[in-house]
Amino acid sequence: MNFKIRRAAKEDCKDISRMIMDLAIYEKMPDQVKISHEELERDGFCQNPLFECLVAEVPEEHKNGIGTALLSKVAEIGKKKQCVRLQLSVLNWNTPSRDFYAAKGAQDLTVTEGWHAIRFDGQNLDNLANEAPKD
Repeated sequence: MNFKIRRAAKEDCKDISRMIMDLAIYEKMPDQVKISHEELERDGFCQNPLFECLVAEVPEEHKNGIGTALLSKVAEIGKKKQCVRLQLSVLNWNTPSRDFYAAKGAQDLTVTEGWHAIRFDGQNLDNLANEAPKD
């Protein structure tokens, strides 16, 4: 693997904000982005953060196993916190992402309002967490 996964730092928030907007543009929903990098800094890097974030440091962005590594790391963190499932939302037209999650053992639970609810639980969550890169 030619990348490193680490916990995000406050200094990453501008880049994280940019990536959120890039994703929203890809999903054809740029008007739905309502959070600024200042809000990310405030809400994610305080005494009791409202979210956790991982960053992949890579020389190239795609096809390096980064998606699998990040997803597995999220599963590993969730399992350590005794989470029993990992649930995601995917737009109905985003077949590459749906296929990626399905190949990892996710169940396609619903098709409503153009979203697919994706869940990892039980053995599939365990398997995903076990694939996480070791520090």
